[in-house]
Amino acid sequence: MEQSPKELIEQAEQDLVNQEWAEALEGFNLAIALLGPVEGGQPAALFAEAQNGKGVALLEMERYGESVKAFEAALTIEPNLPGTHYNLGLAWEGLGQLETALHNYTKAIELEPHDGEAYFRRGGIYFALEQYDKTVEDATQALELHQDDQAEAVVGPYIARGLTLHRLERYDEAIRDYGRALSGDPREGCDAYFYRALVFIDKGEAFPARADLQAFLTLTPDPAGVQAEQAREMIIELDKIL
Repeated sequence: MEQSPKELIEQAEQDLVNQEWAEALEGFNLAIALLGPVEGGQPAALFAEAQNGKGVALLEMERYGESVKAFEAALTIEPNLPGTHYNLGLAWEGLGQLETALHNYTKAIELEPHDGEAYFRRGGIYFALEQYDKTVEDATQALELHQDDQAEAVVGPYIARGLTLHRLERYDEAIRDYGRALSGDPREGCDAYFYRALVFIDKGEAFPARADLQAFLTLTPDPAGVQAEQAREMIIELDKIL
């Protein structure tokens, strides 16, 4: 028996959960083809859901331009979907269109002001645009909204705020945020060791900087990566003055 659009969408959404991006994309495309042109009512809601799901699959496949088209198709039918505006922000960010991504994250926040992830992502755009005070504001808001979530949910905002406070030369505050990022599972927030070391270096505190770099190298899941190589080089230089 042929599956209905609703059944296809449900299966494709499960494929997303299972990270089976190509299968999800195929399912959403089939549902969209069966739905055909829609203008309102339940078919329209299903169409928007399918287009959003299609966009997510394309986003995960790093096909950003195509994902933009899918998200915009969803918003043409249902213009007030905060999750779709957020996803569209991710797609524009993937294309390097930061100002456009900023607009979509802001729209997502307007529609759903309790979405900590939207604040976190918008703060990242502000950081890239060197609007550091706004980055601090958004990271702080993200932390407040995540305060009842699991510890790993706050690692990103704490590191983001720490990076920004470092740029603003508010060193002690940056160190405090990195410490908070490490207060749960240090492996989850091990990048905080690396970034905190940079603050200690700028403060002229070689001993804690070296200790943090060594901790980073011990915990990083990418010991052959660029950051790890930088950490080894910095340890060599620190050893010359210790």
